[in-house]
Parts: sequence; structure tokens; C-alpha cells
Amino acid sequence: MGCGRIANNHFGSLEKHAERAELVDVCDINPAALAAAVERTGARGHSNLNAMLAETNADIIVLTTPSGLHPAQSIQCSEAGFHVMTEKPMATRWQDGPAMVKAADKAGKRLFVVKQNRRNATLQLLKRAMQEQRFGRIYMVNVNVFWTRPQEYYDQAARRGTGNTMVAPS
Repeated sequence: MGCGRIANNHFGSLEKHAERAELVDVCDINPAALAAAVERTGARGHSNLNAMLAETNADIIVLTTPSGLHPAQSIQCSEAGFHVMTEKPMATRWQDGPAMVKAADKAGKRLFVVKQNRRNATLQLLKRAMQEQRFGRIYMVNVNVFWTRPQEYYDQAARRGTGNTMVAPS
């Protein structure tokens, strides 16, 4: 669900692991993004989540939609009987996170939140050092992350950089 910028990373991963995974459906409210995804993947295209959930035989729904949509879509997918993988952030309000987990648990389904940086070499080094107790007892940790985005990132969607994580269907 969602065929924008980050979906291309997922498409690439599925292409790399085509012998073990198959993309059967794609969905987006943007006709151009949907058409490009169908052309790239060969999957069936859907213009709304309800239609896709009613017709798909997928095992898991991957949400690559704007952040503010993740909670409602995740809960809907769980309630429809699907496992869910969602891009980060899982939710933008605290109460939505536990609601997503509760819906998945109630449906007997799994909910996975993408955290690609857990495989980052520096973080893996830090994890090993902590497991080896190289730092002794830790009382406090401060972390500064200095990621930047080029202007092109913000130009791709009007909501970027505004704090608005919701997108109304067009």
C-alpha cells in the first residue's frame, strides 16, 4: 500500500529475493504512481485499500504510505486477516502504537515496523560492545543524529517539512 518513493526500496528488495517472495498486489491513490508500480512489478493494481484487501491473496501487507495513515491502515489490515509491515514511524501519536499492536494481537497476526538502521555497522558495533559490557553500568545515554535531506526530498511532496504527516486522498 503506497507506491511512492520509499516503496521503490521495497520493490528492489522483493526483486532481489524473487525466489523467496512474490509481490501480488500494489495499491496507491495516485494513478501515476500506481501505473508505474504495476509496470515495474507486474502485480495487480488497486486504487484503494478496501479493494485490495478484498481481492488479494497476500500473506502480508506492506505500508509505505504517509506516516499519519499507518495506524488506521495497519489496524484495517490486521482486522482483515493480514500480517502487516509498516514503514517508520509506526505512528505519530502514542495511543495509536498500542492500538496497532492490540489489533494485530487480537487478529493473531504479526506487526513489524521497519527499522533499517538496526543493521548499520556502527550500531552493530555498539550493540556488541554493550553485550560484552565494555561500558560498565550505563546511567544515561544522549544521542544526536545529524541526518540531512536534500531539497529534492522536500520538493517531492508538499507535506514534507511541514509536520503534516497526513495526506487527504485526491
